Amino acid sequence: MVSRFGMKSGPVVQARRPARLREFLEDTGWVAGLAEHDLSASELGLGASGKENKKIVAVSTESEFPTALIRHALGVAGRLGTEVVALSVSKPEADSSQAHAQKARELFEQRAEKSAEAFSREAREAGVTFRHLMRFGRVAEVVEQECARLRRVEFVLAVKEQRGRDGFHVSMPLFEVIG
Repeated sequence: MVSRFGMKSGPVVQARRPARLREFLEDTGWVAGLAEHDLSASELGLGASGKENKKIVAVSTESEFPTALIRHALGVAGRLGTEVVALSVSKPEADSSQAHAQKARELFEQRAEKSAEAFSREAREAGVTFRHLMRFGRVAEVVEQECARLRRVEFVLAVKEQRGRDGFHVSMPLFEVIG
């Protein structure tokens, strides 16, 4: 068929995949630059190639993360290869005295940090990147603001009972965990 159209049969030019040496050198230089400043890609929420990881936001409106939420978030993140961002949200105590509100806030912070440490240990064991954020305000507003700030949020996980009690709705895909 080649001779029929007057073309010579010779070596055909084939597109090859470019060498990965350049990519390797760029990635290595990038990681070395972070190491010089005592930073790691996982602490910054970045993947090995410098791109920001996709995230799952696990929301708790109580000071402690329910075990069902932890298990579900880590299981899904492990399968999808995403990062877990645990978000503890508390409503400000506006109707009580200033001293009582401050004490309630401190108690919430202490319990949330302790719960986040347990969440972090389980995430490390599962090989999942983990971050914890603590915010105060209206739940729906806080979740919307944090999802916009974090970027690349795939979806939000919340406990059904907490969401029903607090009645928050978000524009992100939201999945409820029973537990």
